[in-house]
Amino acid sequence: MIRRYFLFGLITLLCSVSVYAQYKQTGGAARLRGMGNNPYVVDPYIMTVNPAWGGHYHNFLFGDLGFTAGAFQPGGVGQFVAANFHVGGGLALGGMLVRNDFLGFGIGSLDPAGLVGQINSYLGNAGFPLPTTTSGTHVVPLNNNLELMGSIKSGNTVIGLGVAYASTTNELKPDTGTGAIGSASQLGFNAGIVTKLTGSFLLDLGASFMMPSTDFEPQVGTKTEFSQTLIIVNARAFWEYSSKLEFVPSVAFITASGTSDLGTTTGTTTSVDLPSYTLISVGIGMNYEVGDFLLAGGPGFALISATWPAIENVRPEFSTSAFVFPVWNLGGEWNMNDWFVARVGYVASTQSVTTETPVSATAINEMITTQFFGPQGATVGCGFRLGNFSLDATVNEDVLRQGFNNIGGGGPTFAYISLSYAMP
Repeated sequence: MIRRYFLFGLITLLCSVSVYAQYKQTGGAARLRGMGNNPYVVDPYIMTVNPAWGGHYHNFLFGDLGFTAGAFQPGGVGQFVAANFHVGGGLALGGMLVRNDFLGFGIGSLDPAGLVGQINSYLGNAGFPLPTTTSGTHVVPLNNNLELMGSIKSGNTVIGLGVAYASTTNELKPDTGTGAIGSASQLGFNAGIVTKLTGSFLLDLGASFMMPSTDFEPQVGTKTEFSQTLIIVNARAFWEYSSKLEFVPSVAFITASGTSDLGTTTGTTTSVDLPSYTLISVGIGMNYEVGDFLLAGGPGFALISATWPAIENVRPEFSTSAFVFPVWNLGGEWNMNDWFVARVGYVASTQSVTTETPVSATAINEMITTQFFGPQGATVGCGFRLGNFSLDATVNEDVLRQGFNNIGGGGPTFAYISLSYAMP
């Protein structure tokens, strides 16, 4: 589970943006990926995190085609669609429709800790019958998260608010007797402010609050419930050192905790705290822009921990922690002409993980700290500009290696695709 939160937190660390360049009405997740998952470039994808950035992207449609998962999952992974419209004065309203395979974070991300999987695993092991004969599961996973967002701009300040909700229900209604019902839901709120304090200093603050929950009311026995609270806080400062160079320090904090009430077929209930998670990340990046060329990147580090609470006469409290340093994200972008953009990047990280394991009801065995290397290597991307329409993609590096084998070859050219349209 800590790996899930490590990825969740690492994305948090990587989601800073630069604000002094022009707000180009183009870009997306594929652009950032092509530049080494770069956190320090201006891009409208930041609206998926902080709704205040909607004040800078009016009348804008954007989304992802994602990447291909194979023949057994058509439609791609990571797809979403979003829009933001200027409705008058400084007010803008928008929305997003997000699937459960969304690769971002914040209130658009569904069930980050996998509560639905946890409750289904418990109910199956506890011997609860399924609520229907065809569903194959007690609780249906969440999907199609609807997020609404709004922003208002006044002078050098933009304030944004967002709300998101998704739910599922799996119900059995027999002709006689008591039925069974399994349900899941998630309610999320976020708020942000982007304000320019001086001519060379801008402050960006954002916070998200998410409440995923799931429960199962059986035909026989007691109700089982899982619930969790996640809080995400981001703080960024943007300092323009010169007309060509700017620095972007960032700090992020994530905390998550929850409880579970475990029902049984015999009528008893046991309350157990869920694992708690904490992440603190710090990054410092720069943007160096000369003419049509942009060089962006920098290092960062993160501290992540997961703690499992003690259960009387079963296990003591134990934890797993990770120290990630450095996290390198480097990228370059060259606007070769009016319709084509070339990109290249590099990603690397080093992680040290310490794991504790309970060996009895009162004793803990602390594992030796293990060092390993996270995702790393070169990335390549490109962008096509056709009037107000943009297609941005990461490139499958094998296309560059294969040479003439690309003629008649079966490998994909693009690994991840984003689309956007700026309405005139």
